Amino acid sequence: MFVMMLTSACKREFGHDADFRLNEPAEIFGNNTLLFTKIFRFESNGAYLWFDIRNEIANFSSPFLGHSFNDNGIERYRRIDLRGRLYEYNESEEELIILGYPLDIVTGQDLPTDIVYSFGRKQKEGCDLIADPAQRSRCERTFSLRLKRMVFKDIGVALEVNEEKNYNGRVLKMYDMSQDIILMN
Repeated sequence: MFVMMLTSACKREFGHDADFRLNEPAEIFGNNTLLFTKIFRFESNGAYLWFDIRNEIANFSSPFLGHSFNDNGIERYRRIDLRGRLYEYNESEEELIILGYPLDIVTGQDLPTDIVYSFGRKQKEGCDLIADPAQRSRCERTFSLRLKRMVFKDIGVALEVNEEKNYNGRVLKMYDMSQDIILMN
């Protein structure tokens, strides 16, 4: 009798606990086997890029990327803060997509933007030929993150890197951005 009462009390308590109710399996976007719970370190600034379990980039570091672009002949820069952002990884195309990032580049107002990067090992072959174990390990763990395009789905505009795009009387051009990152785990 006591066990039944305890069981029903636990069920009732867990049914009302927001943390317990939210602790359900999360949908996985894309083929996430490469990035799932992986931690990378930016070679340029030492910040960490931690791909967490719910297709979210962890908040514990300062993972940001700088993107330069030209807006009607004026050089501009945006800092993209990746903390807490949802991502999707497509292994077959080696693409990392930051989903729905709010950007004001095209219209002057924040629009949800999918930022698409190529993401894969920097050196595809030949690491096993390196004699020094430390250099071989670094070769195998170095990945390259490179901007490909920004997609503004709400207005049907895609800004490809190094291509001019006319939109609403403005000429926009995204510049190339590349960053080496090192797999830590």
